[in-house]
Amino acid sequence: MSGSKQIRRKPILLALLVGLCGNATLATLSVSQLAFSIFPIVALALAAHMLYQEYLSVPMEGDTPLCTLLGFLIGVFGYSAFLRTQFPEMGTNYLSVMISLVLVIWLALKMGVAARPAAE
Repeated sequence: MSGSKQIRRKPILLALLVGLCGNATLATLSVSQLAFSIFPIVALALAAHMLYQEYLSVPMEGDTPLCTLLGFLIGVFGYSAFLRTQFPEMGTNYLSVMISLVLVIWLALKMGVAARPAAE
């Protein structure tokens, strides 16, 4: 459990934001039901720049790279589930919700939020 103490939250939150904004940008450009907006593109550029600066300034040690990848995938699948909930004619959101839940549980276990009690 000493590896879970080395996990920093800032890159994980930035990766979550990059995943959300990246999927929102692709959806804005490709889904006909959505109106075009420049804001997901600007937010994607700013979040990716901040994540890159964070990567350059502080080394990612322990399980931080894996947790950052999990955060990115949670953002991607979470926005996909939200979009399919908002527009049901795009299809079901069952798979996106299930993948998001599994990834959130895995991230919680890796970060020690949902740690099992220690055996005595």
